[in-house]
Amino acid sequence: MNSLYLRLFAFSFLIMSSACQVKSLHRSDEKLSLKGQTLVDPKYSLSKDRSEFDKIRESVPADIKKSNDEKALMAEWFSEEKYAPEVIREKFDTLVRKKRDLFNKDITKSREDYNKVEHKKKDDFLKQLDENRKDLLSQKVDREKRADFFNEQDEQRRTFFSEQKDMREDFESDIREKRKNYEDYIKEKNDEFNAELKSYKIKWNEKNKS
Repeated sequence: MNSLYLRLFAFSFLIMSSACQVKSLHRSDEKLSLKGQTLVDPKYSLSKDRSEFDKIRESVPADIKKSNDEKALMAEWFSEEKYAPEVIREKFDTLVRKKRDLFNKDITKSREDYNKVEHKKKDDFLKQLDENRKDLLSQKVDREKRADFFNEQDEQRRTFFSEQKDMREDFESDIREKRKNYEDYIKEKNDEFNAELKSYKIKWNEKNKS
């Protein structure tokens, strides 16, 4: 029963805290435009699945939801000395591994999708050049017009592949940035977790001594 009251209290506190933060954000749109942006997709957040509360919290910005969910999960692990430190460490490592697998899977899917689109653009472009070339060769044209045609096709080919190269570099740069943001996020959460676990170990050892 006490555990139920504690959970209800924690949930009520979470909702009130979210509401206060929303009001604060409405009073400062300039801060929201900068600080409200999240560099890491909330689905990679180290938080418990709290989908049952989504309808209640749907008006809360995504970055605040993520932060609240992370705090709620840590509170569940550290609020009472009911888990051995090594058990909490295993829970954390398992969660990080799961989220990393999800992130890598999404990155792989993004690259596969991009490759398909890139390959189709290339095939369509070369096919169009070939059709135009066959159309010209089926006609009687003078040498000058023929030379101009092939020179124009060469220029089109150089322009196309140059643009494709720039687009590929932009794509890979975006992937690198996403990975860096993710790794920075994981490092930050790992540091926070280690600090919490260090304090928790002290309380855990004192409790077991007594």
